[in-house]
Amino acid sequence: MEYDLDTGAHSTFSLHYHLILTTKYRRGVLTEERTQFIRGVITGFTDKYGVELTNLDGEDDHVHIQFRAKPTTYLVTFINTVKGATAHRIRHK
Repeated sequence: MEYDLDTGAHSTFSLHYHLILTTKYRRGVLTEERTQFIRGVITGFTDKYGVELTNLDGEDDHVHIQFRAKPTTYLVTFINTVKGATAHRIRHK
């Protein structure tokens, strides 16, 4: 099995994350258009946080976000930014 490894100054790593975001009360409000809108919002933050979006898919009540990151990435900050920005922008759209 071959791994896609990244390297740093003194390290070799391959960090893959799977984040699942659900709608409030698991209401089925996510359409394909809204899922693509969420993809665009997240893509706007990937360069700032050093994250590579590998897959984004979902259903009407949740979204699966798969991404790669470096060990120095502040995951909590990235996830909170993504959650806040997507919720705020979808509400005001």
